[in-house]
Amino acid sequence: MLKIFSSPNFKPFSKSMFRIALPIAFSGIIMQLQMLIDTAFLARYTTSLPNGTVITGSEILSAVGNVFFPYIVTISLIWSIGTGVVILVSQHLGAGKPQGAQEYGTTALKFNTLLSWFVYLFWLVFAEKVFTILGVKEPILSVSLVYIRFVSIELLYLGLSTTINAVFQGVGNTRPEMFAGIIRSVLHVVLDYILIFGHFGFQEMGVAGAGIASSISGLISTLIMLAILLKSKSLPFKMNIKAIFLAPIRPYLKVLKLGLPSGLEEMIWNSGNLVLAYFLNIISLEAVGIYRLVYQIEITPIFFYLGLARAVTTLVGQRTGERDISSARESGLIGTFYAISFCLLFTFSFALFPRQIISIFTPDTHLIEKAAPFLVITAFTMIPRAINIISGNAIRGYGDTMWMLVTQIFGIVFIVTTAYILMFPLGFGMYGLFIAMFADETLRGIINTTRFYRGETSIFHKVAVIGDTAIETA
Repeated sequence: MLKIFSSPNFKPFSKSMFRIALPIAFSGIIMQLQMLIDTAFLARYTTSLPNGTVITGSEILSAVGNVFFPYIVTISLIWSIGTGVVILVSQHLGAGKPQGAQEYGTTALKFNTLLSWFVYLFWLVFAEKVFTILGVKEPILSVSLVYIRFVSIELLYLGLSTTINAVFQGVGNTRPEMFAGIIRSVLHVVLDYILIFGHFGFQEMGVAGAGIASSISGLISTLIMLAILLKSKSLPFKMNIKAIFLAPIRPYLKVLKLGLPSGLEEMIWNSGNLVLAYFLNIISLEAVGIYRLVYQIEITPIFFYLGLARAVTTLVGQRTGERDISSARESGLIGTFYAISFCLLFTFSFALFPRQIISIFTPDTHLIEKAAPFLVITAFTMIPRAINIISGNAIRGYGDTMWMLVTQIFGIVFIVTTAYILMFPLGFGMYGLFIAMFADETLRGIINTTRFYRGETSIFHKVAVIGDTAIETA
């Protein structure tokens, strides 16, 4: 890794990387702060069901946690198909073919939106059945159903918003995503405060208010992004509503070819989280709430290097289109260096001050004491996770999304099996889950990093598909 500092590409590559990564990271951090504030609001909210049962803040967190994991499984498919858009747009632009980039972006805008509508219908019909299968029981079940009823409305525009972001990322301009993301997060927090607790003359709505706040703020953000896309003069091609409506399905099949493995990868990972949530429900209802609280804190630093990871996908994709694999690998190495640097700061903070950090989000001293040890374990998981994420996105930039699907399948089998053995037969309880997560991220980080830097004789020979012709890239 030390060789990158003497490389003539270090400074220009770093400049390009941060130009793409910083708006993504800043937008993600703002959104994460919004989610943490949302968690803090709900943790401090107490309500009663029609039958008189009192629901405390910790029980509400458990309800939201039980919604979060199955919901993420379904919407991760929509999110990840955007990976195919990023790859195709960046590779076509690298090859000097902006018209091809425009074609793939347009068709994805149309058909990803239709896909998200079908996912909305799924939740509209099968929500109660999904939660029942997962073992969610009353009174948590009723609260979970109220929350999903309102938060799932965002699926009506989610396909559109994720595709717009993917087009801009493929071009290398992520500032519109940051701008719209800030507006969404600020609006979400304001609406949370008003609708959850019933301020300024509005009715107190609790978890329903949290769901409505999420859907309304997301819709406004999406409309802003659409306006920017249609009016933007910074794109190397022109987008318009008529072209979106008339877009044929054939180019979308190529988007799916690259995006579906990423979508399936995300779905498999989040399906594994469902199994883990089921394990936690066996331990106690409180365990799911503790896990969600730690998870929400844990993913805050991820946004620092997730921007870098997405920048690596774009830059590797563009250099693949240019048929410059040496520079593509160098982009991945530089991204890994910066990701590790970011993670070290958070690792020390989480390990040294777990109770102080958790107390920011909940006043429940019992919950703080329960969650603190798990945040410490999580602190040491961050660096291998960062390496895994950067390497994985670099591999996707080459156009090889199948490899990541295969390693994800392996990872889910590994973590579910290891977690079960540690949690139950060996009696480690929740500690077993967090230990298994550390082992999984470390193992897959090693595998994926090795694959990216040494796998050129197999997958890196033909990795980019431009139009109907495979381009030789090594």
